[in-house]
Amino acid sequence: MSELSKVEYRVVPVDRYIITRYASGANDTAGCEGRGEYDNADVAYEVAYALAKAEHDRLGWPAFDDRMQYPQHPRQGVPVTDGRVAEVAAACAGVPVINSTL
Repeated sequence: MSELSKVEYRVVPVDRYIITRYASGANDTAGCEGRGEYDNADVAYEVAYALAKAEHDRLGWPAFDDRMQYPQHPRQGVPVTDGRVAEVAAACAGVPVINSTL
């Protein structure tokens, strides 16, 4: 297994709330996987946050390390200034990304 360079958890609303885990590593490797599906945005957020926190602790990365992205509550939305939103969404949907910076 290659050493991770970044891990990002997101909560995505789709009739229900699906928790995804996106990770990128050495040699421009990246992947996305589902981690659960919930009826309630608050429950999905709490679970996603707990998963991210547990992995952050396991990896031993310092607090506020940019490599670990904690989820945002689905009601907050994703900031439009996040230039990687389309790239992450495409990776999680299995759609090829053109001009990827990964």
